Amino acid sequence: MHNKIMSKKKRPMLWFEEPLDEFRKMQEDFFGNMQEMLRKSSMPKFTLPELGRFISVKIGETDRELILRAELLGFSKDEVKLKVTPKTFFISAEKRKQSIERDKNSFRAEKGFSSASRMINLPEEVKTEGIKAKFDNGILEVTMQKKEVKKKEEKNVKID
Repeated sequence: MHNKIMSKKKRPMLWFEEPLDEFRKMQEDFFGNMQEMLRKSSMPKFTLPELGRFISVKIGETDRELILRAELLGFSKDEVKLKVTPKTFFISAEKRKQSIERDKNSFRAEKGFSSASRMINLPEEVKTEGIKAKFDNGILEVTMQKKEVKKKEEKNVKID
C-alpha cells in the first residue's frame, strides 16, 4: 500500500500577525511544560532561568487611529513602561521578586527577575501627544492618533 503524506495548507498571515508569534508561543509552552515537570518531579527543587519573555502584539486601525494591543501577562501596570516616536512604539516590563523561607533547621532565600521588551515599527506615523493607554488583567491597549497627511499641492505648469 502506498502512503501519501498530506501537507496542511497554511493560511496566509494576516497583516496584524507577527511572523515569529507562533514560534515564540511554542517556546514559551515548552519552557512552561518543563517548569511544570520539574515542579511535580521528586528531583531536588530548582527552577529554570527565566528567559526574556516575548510580548505578543496586534495592531488595528481606523481612519484616524492606530490601536495596539499587547499581552503582558504576569506583569502589573506599575512594571510596564511605554515610549513612542512618530514611527515606533516601545514596550518594556520588568518584575523583580524575592522570597525568604525560614524554619528552625533551614534558611532559603531566592531572588528572581523577569523582563520583556518589544519595539514595534508602526504602519503609519502617529502623533506623540494625546496617546491613551489602558492596562487590564495583563492586556495593554494603546490608542494613538495618526498624523494627518497633508495633501500634496498640485499645480498645472504652462509650457512655453
